[in-house]
Amino acid sequence: MTLRSLLKGIIEFDELSPIVDLNDGELDFESLKEDLLQVSYAGTYLLDVGWYPSFDPSGFFQIRVIKEYDWESPVHITCAKSYKELIGKIVAAQWLILESM
Repeated sequence: MTLRSLLKGIIEFDELSPIVDLNDGELDFESLKEDLLQVSYAGTYLLDVGWYPSFDPSGFFQIRVIKEYDWESPVHITCAKSYKELIGKIVAAQWLILESM
């Protein structure tokens, strides 16, 4: 199963799927940056994923749910350190969005 097949919204930006789908579990820090994935849902919600700080081995994935483009006050924010954990948290964040619509 690919990351894109799990996403139910409109993919606005995606540099994460190729990294996750072709990876054996090892983090490729040269590919990990703040802007990795953005998915919109009904023009109201955004699911945003990035690596903070960019390219830093001590960093983490941050998954944010944004409502009505209010980046200062995310509806939901969580973190992950591995691809496996990231996928689970993306699915959970998406579920939160779909339940709120």
